[in-house]
Amino acid sequence: MKTPPLADLTLPTAKMLLSAAMASCAAAAGWTIVTLLGPWDSTTTLVGLIGIGIVAFVSVIGTLAMRPWHPRTIVAWGGVLVAASVSRAVVAIGGCLLLYFAARQPAEPLLLGAVAGLIPVLICETRLAARQFRREDS
Repeated sequence: MKTPPLADLTLPTAKMLLSAAMASCAAAAGWTIVTLLGPWDSTTTLVGLIGIGIVAFVSVIGTLAMRPWHPRTIVAWGGVLVAASVSRAVVAIGGCLLLYFAARQPAEPLLLGAVAGLIPVLICETRLAARQFRREDS
């Protein structure tokens, strides 16, 4: 029996928080390995890690702000997840730009690190939500 699209469901809060943290850790490890093996200096490695750290912080706060433990319909979750993803990207990039202007950090590794951190977080969040929606649909 299929669940009607207006049935309320929650998202797995602990898994979402853990996936945001672990995706950021994986991005940080990847960033570190690539920048240490490539022709970049240690400043590039550090500044990129700062960008990934900003993304990790914004991702955890953003996940808590969307309250995944609060029951909503699948249709409502679609809007919430899109708004959370866009907000996460805007706030993280904005935080990196603020750090660039305030502390005069190099812009390229800061923004590239942020993007390298955002992509795995968004992929993990989308996969968790889709898995939960499929589970509720069967």
